[in-house]
Amino acid sequence: MIIYRRLGLLIDHIGPVDMKKHYFYLFPLAVLVLLHHLMMTGCTAMKRLSLGTDQSALLALKAHITSGQQEFLPKNWSSAAAASSVCDWIGVQCSSRHQRVTALNISNMGLTGTIPPDLGNLSFLVSLDLRNNSFHGNLPEELSRLCRLRFVRLTTNNFTGEIPMWFGHFPELQFLFLDGNGFSGFIPSSISNLSRVEKLDLSDNFLEGNIPEKIGNLSALKLLTFYRNYLAGQIPLSLCKISQLQSLDLSSNRFSGHIPKEIGNLEKLTYLSLVTNNFTGVIPREIGKLHGLKVLVLGRNNLTGTIPREIGNLQNLQGLNLEWNQITGSIPKEIGNLTMLTGLYFANNSLAGTIPPEMGNLYQLENLQLPYNGLIGSIPHGIFNLSALRRIALSSNLHYKNFGLQ
Repeated sequence: MIIYRRLGLLIDHIGPVDMKKHYFYLFPLAVLVLLHHLMMTGCTAMKRLSLGTDQSALLALKAHITSGQQEFLPKNWSSAAAASSVCDWIGVQCSSRHQRVTALNISNMGLTGTIPPDLGNLSFLVSLDLRNNSFHGNLPEELSRLCRLRFVRLTTNNFTGEIPMWFGHFPELQFLFLDGNGFSGFIPSSISNLSRVEKLDLSDNFLEGNIPEKIGNLSALKLLTFYRNYLAGQIPLSLCKISQLQSLDLSSNRFSGHIPKEIGNLEKLTYLSLVTNNFTGVIPREIGKLHGLKVLVLGRNNLTGTIPREIGNLQNLQGLNLEWNQITGSIPKEIGNLTMLTGLYFANNSLAGTIPPEMGNLYQLENLQLPYNGLIGSIPHGIFNLSALRRIALSSNLHYKNFGLQ
């Protein structure tokens, strides 16, 4: 009725004489009003619900929990409990203003069960944390009504099915953790609508297909993790436009193609891992622009070419892993600039030449792995003076022998 009332007021304002003249303006305007009404229904309609509705939703969840450490459920989650308000139940927080449930945290309780559609009635819910349980099954579509959500953590459960596209319709969402489940299918393109999301973790699932092309719309993103899935294709160039990104983990997938030189635009990165994929081509020199980088892991790909000298610009680097590639040439002397480095892994490549004496400057180095290359010559004396060094491997080079400092 609201939609008709709004249009009626508009028609009354225009008047019957001008109706025909304005017909072509009214029709698209009516469509816009209708769409606005449909988008707002999920939020405005839910405002009429009460704390009693919240209690019923939580009791429905309790009824869907089949096993686990449930001591708190019969004693505390009960309409007959001594506490008169659902706001006093374990794992439940309410707003002081509306006395409605705003946070539900039943993480780490060893619970097994499914999520009932009733949970979608918690219309004031801002935070949902179910991590480290054994919930299973699909996520009910009714959860799409929780339009106030800012924090969702479903980590380490057994949820299955596709990641629902309605996750992309939560305008306030800032943190989305779906890692450690059994989600399959493609990453929904609607994820690109989450303009406020800061952390997105979809790792340890069974996702396939490409990263959505519009991933660059996530301008507030600081952490992006797709570790251990079956994702393929190339890194979208739009991803390299997320200027706030600090941690990017695409490891253990099936990504291919070249590492884009535009990755050097992510100047706030502190962690970059592309290990165990099918990347080819050279390591772009532009990686040397990532001055805040602390961990760089490009191992177990099909990278070729030489180690760019610009890596020596990464003076905050603590871990550098390029092992199991097809990298050629010599180890650049600029590696000696990485004085914060604790681990260096160049094993199983085709490196040649000598170990540069500048590596004796790596005073924090604990682990040096250079086996299975074509290195020659003697070990620089400065390396023997590295007091932090605990392990060094040089086996299967031309003249070096493997030895370990345990």
